[in-house]
Amino acid sequence: MIELKPETWFDEVVKTYQIISPYINHTPLMTCPELNEELGGKCIFKAESLQITGSFKVRGALSAISRLSDEQLKQGVIAYSSGNHAQGVAHAAKVFKTPATVVMPKDAPSKKIATARELGAEVIFYNRRTESREAISQEIAKQRNLTLINPYDALTTIYGQATAAYEVIHDANNPKIDHAIICAGGGGLTAGSCMALKHINPNCHVYTAEPDEWNDHQQSFAKNERVALDTNRTGLCDGLLTPTPGEIPFQINQHFGVTGLSASDQEVCNAMSYAFHMLNLKLEPSGAIALACLLANKEKFKDSRTLIMLSGGNVDEETFNDCLAKANL
Repeated sequence: MIELKPETWFDEVVKTYQIISPYINHTPLMTCPELNEELGGKCIFKAESLQITGSFKVRGALSAISRLSDEQLKQGVIAYSSGNHAQGVAHAAKVFKTPATVVMPKDAPSKKIATARELGAEVIFYNRRTESREAISQEIAKQRNLTLINPYDALTTIYGQATAAYEVIHDANNPKIDHAIICAGGGGLTAGSCMALKHINPNCHVYTAEPDEWNDHQQSFAKNERVALDTNRTGLCDGLLTPTPGEIPFQINQHFGVTGLSASDQEVCNAMSYAFHMLNLKLEPSGAIALACLLANKEKFKDSRTLIMLSGGNVDEETFNDCLAKANL
C-alpha cells in the first residue's frame, strides 16, 4: 500500500504535461451527432488512436523516462508489454537517447512487434500462458542494470497517462464531464484520468471498461479487493489481458469511487465498426472497449456529458477486417 497524497496529483499532471507535450500528438476530441441525439446528451471521444505510436501508452513512458537520472539513461530501460507500452517505451527511449529492451508475448500482434523494432528496441519474447513477464523483465534488468519502466503500476507512469484527460478538460467547451468510460488493463489510464477529471468535477463518475471475460477491475471493485483471473487463455482485446488490477491504480481508483463496465467480443466488434463508419477511426479491439461499453449501456448515459477514451489503433489488417465482418450493427 502506498500513502495516497491526492492534493499533489493534479500539480504533478500539469508538470508532466509541460515536460512531455513537445513529444506527443495533442489528439483531437470528436463527437457523433447521431449518437448525441439518441442519448439526449453529448458524447466526447478522445482519439488516442491518433497518438504517436498509435496509443496513449507513450504518455506514461515519456513521463517515467523523463524522470530518470543521467546514469540510468546511460544504462538503458526495459519494459514488459503486449505491444502498446513497448512501442511507447521505444519511442520515449529515442527521445531521451537511452537503449530500450521490451519483453513481449510471442502472440502479440505483428504490427506492434514490428513497430517496437523499427523504433530501435530489442524485443525479447515470452509465453504469456506459462511464463511471467514481470519475472523475466526483473531478471534481465538485474543482469544488465536496466531501469524497469512499469506500464501502469507506478505514479510516474500514471501522471503521464493522466495527460490525455488533462487535454480533454482544456479542449472541451464545457470541461465538467458527468461520466467517463476508460479502458483498463492494469488501470493506470483510469487512475490518471480520475486525477484530471475529478479535479474539475468531483462528481464525475468514472467507469473502467473491460472485456467481459477479463473484467478483473469490475470484479475487484465489487469485492473491494484485487481479484486475480485465470491467465491460461487468450482474448480479442490483447492489450487488456492483465489478470489483476495494478496495486497503485486500484488504490487510486478506489479513492475516486470508480466502478466497472464490461462488454463481449461481439460488442467490441460492433464498436470497431461504429467508430470506423461514424467517426472514420480505425481502432484496435482494446481501443474500442470503452465505446463498446457505452453502446451496450446506453440507458446509463442518457442526458449527460460522457467522455469515451478511444485508447489505441494498433491493429493488424486481418484482425480489423475480421472484426468488421463479425459486426452486426
